[in-house]
Amino acid sequence: MKEWIRVHPYQALAMGYVLFFAVGTGIWIVAGRDLKYALFTAFVWTLFYWLIALTQIRRRRKATLSLQDQGQMMVYLRYPDSRPGSLSSIWSQGIATPCSNPSPSSIQFQPAFYDTLEPFGRDTTIAIQNFSPERRKVGGKDRKYIPDYGLQAMTFATDEGTIEIAAQPETLDQLIAALGLS
Repeated sequence: MKEWIRVHPYQALAMGYVLFFAVGTGIWIVAGRDLKYALFTAFVWTLFYWLIALTQIRRRRKATLSLQDQGQMMVYLRYPDSRPGSLSSIWSQGIATPCSNPSPSSIQFQPAFYDTLEPFGRDTTIAIQNFSPERRKVGGKDRKYIPDYGLQAMTFATDEGTIEIAAQPETLDQLIAALGLS
């Protein structure tokens, strides 16, 4: 179901709108309001929900397409072997760009703001030595500062230690192919 929603976000939004409208109308009728009032109020609230959700879907799709056009990917990165309280358990969102300097399997990671993907801070070039092909779902308490669902994480060995990268499964596939590690 999650996979279908990710592939068909607009259809899922329409189904959510209809469901939200039906539940909203039912709540207002049970609360003792007449049918005309219940339908109008449910319509207004579901229209508000729909506009917010549609704006978010369009913004996310536009950002993803813009990054893909430039050969970049939105990922979350953390350093699991660092000291507790630093970036050992907190994911940092950013833009990963595969590059060939200092090694053929390198990425340039630029931290970015959450909604706009506006770069902030300095970028870091990470030379990847190898990776563990096992993937795990990122969920529960492991999702600190990640607003997205359905992400998977992989562990990479670098010349400076271990990092974890979380992204959509398709993005991880693209990253592995771009780095030539497959």
